[in-house]
Amino acid sequence: MLLPFALLITFTSVGVAARAGANWTTCGGLSSVYANTACPAGVGTCCTQNWMPSKGNWGCCPYPDAVCCGNYTCCPSGTKCQNKGSSWKVVTTCVKPDGTTKPPGAEGGGQEVCKSGGNLPFSTTLKNVIILGDSVSIGYTPHVYDHMKSIALVQHSPWGGDGGAEETHYGWKCLDYLLSAPDGTPQRPDVLFFNFGLHNIGNSTLPGQAGPIAEYAPYLDKITKRLVALKGVKVIFGITTPEMCDAASDAVVQSNNKAAIAIMAKYKIPTVDLHAAVTGVCGPAPNATCFGQKTCFCPHCPQAHGIGYEYLTTHVIVPAITKALQNK
Repeated sequence: MLLPFALLITFTSVGVAARAGANWTTCGGLSSVYANTACPAGVGTCCTQNWMPSKGNWGCCPYPDAVCCGNYTCCPSGTKCQNKGSSWKVVTTCVKPDGTTKPPGAEGGGQEVCKSGGNLPFSTTLKNVIILGDSVSIGYTPHVYDHMKSIALVQHSPWGGDGGAEETHYGWKCLDYLLSAPDGTPQRPDVLFFNFGLHNIGNSTLPGQAGPIAEYAPYLDKITKRLVALKGVKVIFGITTPEMCDAASDAVVQSNNKAAIAIMAKYKIPTVDLHAAVTGVCGPAPNATCFGQKTCFCPHCPQAHGIGYEYLTTHVIVPAITKALQNK
């Protein structure tokens, strides 16, 4: 699991009044500070979320008065959890008192607990940039941060690792939390660079970790419609990076990318073609060696060097974000 660079930065307190609503309650009886998770009463429920690095590993289940099912899944109030699998492959069926069930991912079925947005209070002297996306975006965010630190504070949403913003159904279900600090403070950056794609390339349903191909475009459309309506926020979409080691998977990525391009054109959102940037150097999939590294963009690159992430940062991502900031 990749750990975000923001973990190294000191947390800062803010008042409860700055939250999205007065009825947010900090999870686990912890103090009300920016980096401690809080959930809105009547909307979300505090449950553990293994991939959240906040104190107690708290996240918010997108059900009111929910039943927490273990490390990172939850069910609606009045049901029981029926877990199957292990590690990040746990899926939860929700069992009603009459014995009827709701399957994982379905409305009323087991959901992955939502992660939050970044843990850093916005800068008052620099521009603010959020990169919202998958685990590949977690890989290049530290590079973007380093290249832009003189002009902008760059942080990732969600705060925390494994999978990032994951599949589009999860992204839509958890979008309010992904657009807020852990304590519920709304985060409206100058530029929001977002991406979804690598978690919708199969036909399995692991809520949060993987979703069917058919769900990719409908939920991406919903997410995009919401993001484009954010006041004062310049939005950019990153076309999904390739699956360099698997031609069949990359064919699905390319198909999803075509759908994404059409959606972004519909909402007049500029795009950055991360797929073309990688294949322009490494050639088409399959290619187990990319940027001189084995399994680079399969779908991740070795973190020890980050050559591929650095290339994307300097050649396409930072120029696009810089241009957007200049046009604000």
